[in-house]
Amino acid sequence: MKRYRNHVKWIVVMGILCCVALSGAEGPKRDLDVVLSRFQGYHVMTLEERDADVRTFIRQHFPKENPSIVHADFDGDGRPDYAVLIKDSKSTKLVVLLCPAEAECKSVYEVDVTTDAAGVYIRPVPIGSRVSQTDAIDTDRYPPPVRLSSTGIEVTYFEKAKVVYYWNRKTKKITAVQTEE
Repeated sequence: MKRYRNHVKWIVVMGILCCVALSGAEGPKRDLDVVLSRFQGYHVMTLEERDADVRTFIRQHFPKENPSIVHADFDGDGRPDYAVLIKDSKSTKLVVLLCPAEAECKSVYEVDVTTDAAGVYIRPVPIGSRVSQTDAIDTDRYPPPVRLSSTGIEVTYFEKAKVVYYWNRKTKKITAVQTEE
């Protein structure tokens, strides 16, 4: 009888854990739907909307990642935020949204990437990474190297350039640094 109770307890605990895991997996999808509802006519850019060389590169190097979404804490408040490449019939944008605990996600940064849309993809940059301006650009007017205190967003323009966007705690804004040309 005691053995039976232990099995029942184990099944109940596993059932609860599965329910929690499934509800947690739905959270980001539901949040993303809310984010997209703010941009009528736009959709998350698909892998198929990219150049063939870019698709091949992404499939080989990042097969389990979505090259159009970064879901991480950008502003250091402990809550996951979004960076999303969105597209409609005329334009493609990188949109950064902060998602505080007490309110809906709010768009804090947008940049048009339409001219390079077929070759653009995004990835997270880990906390603690050092980000500095490329030597190809006059650095007198640009910020000195920084160590990220929260996750950054790397935008790669395939075989052209890389730009890292990060939350600047002093200015309370997203800052861009071109790291490669």
